[in-house]
Amino acid sequence: MYRVFKQLLLSVAIFIYSTLSFAQSISIVYNPESSYQTRFLDTLSTYLSSSKITQVNTINSSELSSSLLQKNLQTTIVNLDSNRIGELIALNLQAPTFHAMTTLASARQYAPCLPSCLNNLAQHRFFVLDQPAARQLGLIQLINSTFKNIAVIVTSYSAPHLKALKQIATKKKLVINEHLTDASSLRFRIDDISKTSDVILAVADTDIYNASSLSQILLTSYRHKTPIIGFSKGFIKAGAIAGSVSNLHQLVQHLGEHLLSPNTAAWLKDGNILYPKYFDVLSNRSVAKSLNIYFPSNEQLKQQLSAHEGLQ
Repeated sequence: MYRVFKQLLLSVAIFIYSTLSFAQSISIVYNPESSYQTRFLDTLSTYLSSSKITQVNTINSSELSSSLLQKNLQTTIVNLDSNRIGELIALNLQAPTFHAMTTLASARQYAPCLPSCLNNLAQHRFFVLDQPAARQLGLIQLINSTFKNIAVIVTSYSAPHLKALKQIATKKKLVINEHLTDASSLRFRIDDISKTSDVILAVADTDIYNASSLSQILLTSYRHKTPIIGFSKGFIKAGAIAGSVSNLHQLVQHLGEHLLSPNTAAWLKDGNILYPKYFDVLSNRSVAKSLNIYFPSNEQLKQQLSAHEGLQ
């Protein structure tokens, strides 16, 4: 009896040791003064708590240092503070590092090689807020199949969006009219852009779409009856007719699935940029109606886009 009990204790000890040796440590870098980052952290921590072998540590982004992160060399780093991307890259850590809550345009200010930096930044992945090109163009076609000439305004930071958009547009028999500009000259070009386009597809670049420029862009496009596809809830509420948007819970679910994935190596080879997997379609029906544009419900649009993505 004693021998059986001893063997049982040994088995339990081995199981506990093996579990701890495979435990995953995740260090989340965030700015506690940001309410959005704090909510993201709380939601992500709750999601990760479903895994019994995951340990979550938090790091105040203002206290970021190589020595602090190297206390646990096996950690995976999740960065919620887009202002600290450059610092994390400069630390040159070998830990897998995931940057969330950023856009491609913002991230490129610290990592100009994006969207493809596998040689330079092999350990870094960027979970961007930008919606994938196929989803954006698919939404435009579902809203109005007669829209063919699509204006896309970019700066040097957001210009990489054009490659994917053009590749998919060719397959869909759409035309992407690119307009490379900067914040200072956009106000002189928006009139011509609106006049010569069926629709404007806005990309998430705050050098173009910001508090000082948005009203002029929306009013000018509205005057020429050129609808805008927006990239955020606020943008759509302000006057864009529609857009696909991912909320906090959807972003957390996508990131959480990757962090808990047992086959991390399989998707690390896919590239440095990961676009939101989960999304909703939002619309401004009053603006659409005033432009004489009518399209299916938000839920129908989402279902059709999701079904198409599921087949790809």
